[in-house]
Amino acid sequence: MNMTAQEAPGAYGRLPIVPQAPTDGKRQGSTGPSFRGLSVGCRRGTLCTMNVEFHYYAIYALAREAGFTDDFAFRMACSSQYVDAATSPLSFDAPRGRTEMIVTQNYVFWDDSTRNDVYLPFHFLPGNARAAASLRSDSTRNPYAVTPNGEIAKRLLTEAFRDKDPYLMGIAAHAFCDTWAHQNFSGLMESWNDLGTGSAAGSLPPAGHLHALAAPDEPDRRWMDSRLKPEARSIVNRDRYREAARKIFRYFRVFLARPFDDDELVVDRLSEIWLEPSREGRLAEYTIRYDATPWDAALWRRSAGAPIDGSALSGIRHYDKYAWAKSELARALRGGEAKIIPVGSELYASDLYRWNEAAIEHRRRAQAAIAAEGL
Repeated sequence: MNMTAQEAPGAYGRLPIVPQAPTDGKRQGSTGPSFRGLSVGCRRGTLCTMNVEFHYYAIYALAREAGFTDDFAFRMACSSQYVDAATSPLSFDAPRGRTEMIVTQNYVFWDDSTRNDVYLPFHFLPGNARAAASLRSDSTRNPYAVTPNGEIAKRLLTEAFRDKDPYLMGIAAHAFCDTWAHQNFSGLMESWNDLGTGSAAGSLPPAGHLHALAAPDEPDRRWMDSRLKPEARSIVNRDRYREAARKIFRYFRVFLARPFDDDELVVDRLSEIWLEPSREGRLAEYTIRYDATPWDAALWRRSAGAPIDGSALSGIRHYDKYAWAKSELARALRGGEAKIIPVGSELYASDLYRWNEAAIEHRRRAQAAIAAEGL
């Protein structure tokens, strides 16, 4: 398919990437049926992890600042955040046969599938083992170590941008930005991730950053990583997130063939929000500054004809030591099957279906890239 640099495939045909005419600061209309519906933010008391503040709000803000249309930026940001929202299986009985929606995040149990199909391809892409070892007190080298701006993450991002698909671009952006939030951890369950007795979750298995719970994923957090050398132990998430924002903004601008010499101003404006101590205050600022629609995890499910997720997994939105500690819950969830939902051919034009196809492709590419490294 021949495609101009200004358009890309979308759920409703070709989707403009950049505004086709001056908008005078006003939001452009949708290119197809409305998919913005009434929305709500994350429930009080939950954390929608890097978290929703970066994977959804920051990605949307940076995409709009870069020059993407509102619709393209919205789909890309939703795709990025939906990686953390797809925690339970979903199955459709559709005209072309059974369609299974993949799971891309898991907060409550561990098995080989969690490691190979969820953690490694979507959240813990291996990076530079030597660089990670140089920061550790024990200098232990780990080929699965996550490091910022890793080669695999960059390759997946550039491949996704080459496809010009907002769903694939958003998913790849999620994995890319997670290399900052999850640096110095691995997507395995291993002692290399162990934060020691000082961790509030020290009694739980050292899978990913479970010992740090949600600390790496909150933009305003400061925390200590006891595995690192003394000069590197104090972690300021805002600094990490600023660098991730700068990098992804530059990728957006390069994709649009525009200069990025204003990247510091753009990132400064965004990171000012992370100084606000109140989460509710920060969420309000994203809406005020960037006209961002509040994140609604159920929006794409509703549009595809699926009921609201009422599974035990649906209420778990971060690494919760109590959820992990309940082994009976983990066993029940591991053995659970997706409810089959009958739908018509409209499924194939839905955002959820397009996102799922993109997620499957991202997983395939990521697993191939990891295997190519001998891992």
